Amino acid sequence: SECGTTIPPIRGIDGRLLLPDVPAMTDAPRPVRLAVAEDHPALRESLLRRLDFFPEVEVVLVAPDGAALVAGLDSVSADVVLMDIEMPTLDGVAATDAVVQRWPATAVVMLTVFEDEARIAEALAAGAAGYLLKDEPAETIVAAVLSAARGGAPVSEGVASTLVRRVRTQETLKRDALRRLGGLALTAREREVFALLATGVSDDVIADRLFLSLHTVQSHTKSLFRKLGVHTRAAAVSAAAEYGVGAA
Repeated sequence: SECGTTIPPIRGIDGRLLLPDVPAMTDAPRPVRLAVAEDHPALRESLLRRLDFFPEVEVVLVAPDGAALVAGLDSVSADVVLMDIEMPTLDGVAATDAVVQRWPATAVVMLTVFEDEARIAEALAAGAAGYLLKDEPAETIVAAVLSAARGGAPVSEGVASTLVRRVRTQETLKRDALRRLGGLALTAREREVFALLATGVSDDVIADRLFLSLHTVQSHTKSLFRKLGVHTRAAAVSAAAEYGVGAA
């Protein structure tokens, strides 16, 4: 105590030591602030009822569409957004892009019935941190929200399988393209010219970038056309896409 003063212990009438009523200390983290965007009233209410059983999350905003969600986030901060895809006014993908651009610290997790590759890719490209299916149990949804709040990338099992198939297909196509490209027996310089030609630039630009004469570039281009079996520049650019040349 201050000034060296000692506070004597307090005892009850029976002589037993009485402990002061000190508030219980807790290190429990604050709940994750959650926003929900879902246009279907029944599904929205069902989701909110299920989430209400979990003290780890606190629903701070509920919106019937993407536009209402974005407007609400102007005045209410959220750690994570559970985002439907098909909604009126502003769909989930467009709303995700808006959220990521304006509030980069807010993670967006898609919650939808769609598990096709195109929609998954579109949502992730817009900046979604995760992708869940609506038939997931509440425990899985909450776990995904908590994971996203920590920087994770939660996805449903079916979505993960789709993503794995996509990557495998892309890698298979890439390896096949590289094998076919190797079969063309291009020289190192022809590969450089091919890569630039694939971007659609002219021979003059290629010459400047490779520090070659225009005549030399035209000679390489003619050789490329012969090996590719094409007769026009447009066809050569199309062939470059097939061989994966110039792709990021």
